[in-house]
Amino acid sequence: MPNIRMIVYDLDGTLYRDQGHFVYYRDRLSAAAPRVAAFERDYERIAEERHPLRVGAFYDGRNGRICGPDGVSAWDGRIIEVGSGPYDALIGALEEERDLGEWLYIGDLWWVMVALAAQHRVPPEDLRRSFLATRAHMMDDAVPVPEVPELREFVQARREEGVVQVLATNSPEPDSRAIIRKLGLDGVFDVCSFVTGKPAGLPARLEAWGAEFGVSRDRILMVGDNYRNDVVPARRCGCRTAFVDSHRVPHPVRATYRLRRLEDLFCLWPSVEVTRGP
Repeated sequence: MPNIRMIVYDLDGTLYRDQGHFVYYRDRLSAAAPRVAAFERDYERIAEERHPLRVGAFYDGRNGRICGPDGVSAWDGRIIEVGSGPYDALIGALEEERDLGEWLYIGDLWWVMVALAAQHRVPPEDLRRSFLATRAHMMDDAVPVPEVPELREFVQARREEGVVQVLATNSPEPDSRAIIRKLGLDGVFDVCSFVTGKPAGLPARLEAWGAEFGVSRDRILMVGDNYRNDVVPARRCGCRTAFVDSHRVPHPVRATYRLRRLEDLFCLWPSVEVTRGP
């Protein structure tokens, strides 16, 4: 592995793993759903992994289909097409950043909620309002965001070694700043990028940060939990990648490291050669 001189971190789902805010999000969305009980029943089935919709699957909002490694199913789980062929083809298109057509890749729990809302015909404006209300809820000082043990110490230690520390999130700045503060990460990043526009916007950002700090892309490590948003574009433009796979996606992963949790990166670091200085 080449010397690492920059680490770029995703925020949501990567630097914290608390999921309590999704209950708040669920309540907002269910209130806007035409059939509240059906919405909440499906939410529980998904949360308990008794539903075909999951992180790493694909969802077709036009026809209510779900594509996974065992085939294509209807929303209720009835099998439409058996076999891994359709799923393999979609994963191939995702890896090459080709158009997925009517299919939406479920990259994390936020996208699970988008698909659930679409299936239950929650109006787009209500989806948007519910999302923003959830992010505002997360800003409330009364709502805790538990810290990942030793995360601040890890980031600070790498920064002292001369490794540039970058935060790159798709989320808005105000709520992201509040979460950063709750995590005890104020002031530890050299760069904070909000509304980054991943996946399409990530390569240009990586190139710009590399130019600013004099770091070639093969010495950048991208760390994230959304395979399509974080790993694929970073890998394709020559960066190293660490995929935080807390949801155990059911497809092959082309990442430098595949981690179950962020702390696994801390354990790996002694084996990674670091170039000191800018």
